Amino acid sequence: MGYIKIGKYGGLDETKPTYQFKEVLDVDYVDSTDVFMWFEAQNYADKDYLYCRENAMIYIANIGGFSSLTSETHKELAVQNFCVGKDDRDSVYDDNEQELFWYVFIVKSEKCRSVRWDKAKSFASYRLSIVDSNDLAEDTNNLNVSFVKYGITSFNEDGKDGLVDWLLSQSSFSGGGFENKTYFTLVLQSGIIELLNGK
Repeated sequence: MGYIKIGKYGGLDETKPTYQFKEVLDVDYVDSTDVFMWFEAQNYADKDYLYCRENAMIYIANIGGFSSLTSETHKELAVQNFCVGKDDRDSVYDDNEQELFWYVFIVKSEKCRSVRWDKAKSFASYRLSIVDSNDLAEDTNNLNVSFVKYGITSFNEDGKDGLVDWLLSQSSFSGGGFENKTYFTLVLQSGIIELLNGK
């Protein structure tokens, strides 16, 4: 299975971006992918916390798991950000330490989802009339609160209907939801979902 790599430019063309994020890196980009680089991408590439965490988890799985991490710093970052299971976390930190990291993880995740929702809301409201924008806001109010506060996105992922279910008119929203609105478009739907996913 492919995964997104972090490439650092090593060529002479000063117009090329310093970093790229692709499954297959372009010529002159050196694979710099590791756990540290994923979490640093929040600083050098303006990637959000959950995007970095998700890709760090995929990277760890693709290299053979936690035991394949050779750097203690990378192991600590993986554990501090809950990229690995409890047994692996227990090999680095005790329960009291993990609980402190859990609090930080919850705060960072909620802040990240809040920014994602604000971007999605802005994207939609810019393209809708005030009336339609207000209708969208009212219909998604409880769902976006659940998304921001608790990370609930869909029944398939969370066992509870979520914002993505409403946007895709699936689960209990089948036959209704966003696709039943007069102002629905595929552009709006895909744009909102991409922003909620941190794209």
